[in-house]
Amino acid sequence: MYALRVAVLLAACVSLASAGTRQLDVEVQPPVTLATELADYRLSEHISPVSYNISLRPYLLESDATKKFTFDGEVWIEIYPSETTSSVHLHSKNLTYSLSEYWQKPATGVAAPTPTRFGANQTNDDTDIVKLTAPTALTAQTTYILHFVYTGLMQDDMHGFYRSSYVDDNNVTKWLGSTQFQTNHARRAFPSFDEPQFKATFDVTLKRHRTFNSASNTRLIASYPSDEEGYYTDVYKTTPKMSTYLLAFIISEFVARKDDNFGVFARPEYYAQTQYPYNVGVQILKEMGDYLDKDYYSMGNDKMDMAAIPDFSAGAMENWGLLTYRERSLLVDDSATTLASRQSIAAVVAHEQAHMWFGDLVTCKWWSYTWLNEGFARYFQYFGTAMVEKDWELEKQFVVDQVQSVMAMDSTNATNPLSDENTYTPAHLSRMFNSISYNKGASFIRMIKHTMGEEFFRTALQDYLKKYEYQPSVPEYLLGAWQAKWPNSSYNDSSEAIFKSFTTQVGYPLINAELASDGLSVRFTQKRFLLKENDGADADLKYTVPISYTTSETTTKFANSTPKFILKPDVATTVSFTPAIKWIVANVQQTGYYRVNYTESNWHAIHQVLNTADWGGVHENNRAQIVDDLFNLARAGNITYNLTLDVIEYLETETNYIPWTSAFNGFSYLTIRLGNDTSDFGTYIQSLTNKAYNQLGFNETSSDTALDIYLRTKILSWACRYGSADCISKAKGYFQSLTTVPKNIRATVYCVGLREGGATEFQALYDKFKAETVATEETLLQNSFGCVKTQALIEKVFDLILSDEIRKQDKSSVLSTLYTENNENVSPVFALVTQKYEQLADAMGGYSAVATVISNIAARFTTQQQLTDLQNFNRNYGSKFGTSQATLTSAEETVQENLNWAAAKLGVFRSYLANYRSGSAMVNAFSAISLLLVSLVTMLRH
Repeated sequence: MYALRVAVLLAACVSLASAGTRQLDVEVQPPVTLATELADYRLSEHISPVSYNISLRPYLLESDATKKFTFDGEVWIEIYPSETTSSVHLHSKNLTYSLSEYWQKPATGVAAPTPTRFGANQTNDDTDIVKLTAPTALTAQTTYILHFVYTGLMQDDMHGFYRSSYVDDNNVTKWLGSTQFQTNHARRAFPSFDEPQFKATFDVTLKRHRTFNSASNTRLIASYPSDEEGYYTDVYKTTPKMSTYLLAFIISEFVARKDDNFGVFARPEYYAQTQYPYNVGVQILKEMGDYLDKDYYSMGNDKMDMAAIPDFSAGAMENWGLLTYRERSLLVDDSATTLASRQSIAAVVAHEQAHMWFGDLVTCKWWSYTWLNEGFARYFQYFGTAMVEKDWELEKQFVVDQVQSVMAMDSTNATNPLSDENTYTPAHLSRMFNSISYNKGASFIRMIKHTMGEEFFRTALQDYLKKYEYQPSVPEYLLGAWQAKWPNSSYNDSSEAIFKSFTTQVGYPLINAELASDGLSVRFTQKRFLLKENDGADADLKYTVPISYTTSETTTKFANSTPKFILKPDVATTVSFTPAIKWIVANVQQTGYYRVNYTESNWHAIHQVLNTADWGGVHENNRAQIVDDLFNLARAGNITYNLTLDVIEYLETETNYIPWTSAFNGFSYLTIRLGNDTSDFGTYIQSLTNKAYNQLGFNETSSDTALDIYLRTKILSWACRYGSADCISKAKGYFQSLTTVPKNIRATVYCVGLREGGATEFQALYDKFKAETVATEETLLQNSFGCVKTQALIEKVFDLILSDEIRKQDKSSVLSTLYTENNENVSPVFALVTQKYEQLADAMGGYSAVATVISNIAARFTTQQQLTDLQNFNRNYGSKFGTSQATLTSAEETVQENLNWAAAKLGVFRSYLANYRSGSAMVNAFSAISLLLVSLVTMLRH
């Protein structure tokens, strides 16, 4: 899974496609005891599972009394020891056993021998590994059956086999059971070899009350009345050979829109909202199969279902044949769901379906290589969706959503390599589901595609899947598949160096392209790009980098993204030009994973080109790259803010979503540092966005592209937030009739209504939220609550977050809007969080989540007093946060870094803003005087 939060709409919707699709919520982790060595978290490999036969009976009815929200389980596991052993190691968590036994598997037609009970066992609560002792040793290369009977818990933490609920149209609470096993939660449903490398087949039998139905990974092959009155037994077809984390089952009253092969499940009231995901799901699954030359239905599972779950911790989950989603990540209502949400939903569907090949068929051997699963899923989230939804320009959105968004994290000491061997504990596993595995993984894959060429890339992936199907994979397997198809003319001799540079090392390079004063040559050098000085990051890393570029004299300009040469570590490369060039732009369409800096004269030449008609033909991806690089180079101190602000003045003419997204991301950091003093910035941003604002306005037209609609959302959000009287007036006008607000501008209208209004406006929006039956609209409404500004309403929203009215999965995002939508809210929200931290921990699931909230709020602090308040809280209450106290301590360091940065660099920005306003005022005054003089002269003539 992955947040971009310029506008509420795009945070709730497009950012789902960009930051949070499969990224897992970081859960509360138990402390690691000193007695537990890191290697103890891994299972021994001396026993391999062959198959599981699992039977489960959940208790979900009121009549189940004390058994309610528990389940009975029984499992037979066929295993194969590679050596003779008396020790059987597997995973188990929160399971209570009534029987644990084993026997040697008999030959076909031979009766099973008498089972042998396991003797003493050891359970490590840190690792969840149970070490069972067999009284009689298991012989090497002999098949055995392990048999367990047990009970488990259906908790509400959205992990394992858990419970969820919704309220139907008759105001009746409906309970259901669903699963989320990635990364290490299958062990909460059945004892298992719960690591991705231990692939096996699964036979699932589910016992359910007649009022429920069931679903699992594969097709239902039998359903018959059980020996318990009112209950049925559902039997499912054997799965393909797969990892434990991919198993899934649902017991619910859901209904399905389906044909013989493909279905979409949801609560009955939401059936009408399943049409679009059904349509797009069928299409994407076929297109992906065609692209990879491997039809989904040929891979061992002859059906595909997708289900919308009310309570779901991740954005979605790639269970083979039974994809599960948050309701807002799957369901579409044509009248209410915004285009951004529709795009997000199609993208999440593509992401999960891509996993059928990358993750399910071929699986990362261990979570150290999560990017082998998630990098490809994130890549096809854009390029797979684009095979079906061809008008959304997703290949351009990829640059700002994925490449640029991960670069900030990857330029600090907080990053990790794509392939991270230091991955053992549950906390390590959660870390691997971050933007490095997703965004950087996808960005790296895209860079390789542009280096080796699309067709070679495609056939290499097809061969990779054929060679390693039903097996665990490591990065070297992927590299070998790429190298086998990588043309020598496209730098195959550097392929391994490129691969290892960007997968085993952290970070990325800053390429310096130094244009000679005579324009006849450019000298390319590199160093690692770092946002902060002295934060402990290794500044000496070097990379092997495919370099593309275009110049003032290139005829194809920005059409050709093929690399021109490979820049190697510690080797400067000089490229000569005849005739002389006026400027160079490297990293064509930002296909490479690196930043670029130029001589100041080259920057000014780029500025001049951008100020010509059609921005001088500079591709919108490169305009976005130029803006993003300028902001970050200035933030890091590589260039001055004066240079950055001078070049980006070209934005006064910009009307494209892609560069504006980069600009707003850059401005977001600066406006956070400005704190409550944003009046000068308001004047500046209104001027800078004036052309785009006037061109787009509030009203959609039939000629609007998807990117026009998205840009309108951003422009209106920023204009209204920073004081545009016209924007605020129009938004307030729309708010007066909440039922008729056009869906794609609702984010702005709702937010302005609350920001500029009071209790009456909040009550109107709250009432709409309580009555809402469209998941995407419900999300939009609750994420607008944070736009309130009065203390009373801030407290009211905070109390909503503490209550059950906001689902646990949504509490973090709703709370974040409360301090991100208005800078003035930062201190009041911090006060509430620190006063009620124990209640918040109960509501959000633990102190780890609260520590993260405090850290995120503190990242927006701008005064010494705020730092003092944080230090006082940490000193008085930090010990209660256990292992998460480190997050609070780190937050203090971040605040001090930000204060130091502001003291050193923010003054330049403030001065620029003040002079910008003064300059505008002088121009306006001069214009008024000129007009007066003309009038006087005219009067005198008459």
